[in-house]
Amino acid sequence: MNWNRIFLTTIGIVLMAVSVTFSQGTPKATSSPSQPNAPKQLPAGLEEFFVGEWTGAGELSNGRNIEADVSFAADLDNQWLNYSHNDRAPNKYKARGMWGFERNSGRFVMLLNDNFGGARLFVSDGWLDGRIVFNSEKLLVLSSVQERFTFARESATTFRMTYEISRDGKTWRIGDYLIFRRK
Repeated sequence: MNWNRIFLTTIGIVLMAVSVTFSQGTPKATSSPSQPNAPKQLPAGLEEFFVGEWTGAGELSNGRNIEADVSFAADLDNQWLNYSHNDRAPNKYKARGMWGFERNSGRFVMLLNDNFGGARLFVSDGWLDGRIVFNSEKLLVLSSVQERFTFARESATTFRMTYEISRDGKTWRIGDYLIFRRK
């Protein structure tokens, strides 16, 4: 099976759903009929900081240790940042994602697929003061659980990734966190 083709096909389907979802509730930017909306570039500093390979360690909510490797690479004419996450054994979580601006809504999004069959959409206000927070957005199924990922720069060579869940959108519980160091 060609996993790249499956991943890209999934991303295409998710992008179409995102476009429909956002266009129904968000006004589109205006442009002349002869010139489509110009795609936005990745936020200043985001690509420069994240691109490369990272190794991390942290804790799950139950206190067990967790380790993972992540990498980031600019793609599609610097319109998107590819994100790859691989937990180390004994944990099994793997994910592939893309960060970038969705053209029709102008929103900064993370599209995330994982080895458990998950296809999730997250939205963000962007890279602000060395930190980016992605909140889950309903996409394919209605869920009573909200999720968020926070990626926060701690130094020139480290960042903290925190995964949290909430049932009400107000009270958040940490699922896990990792501190990543540039390889």
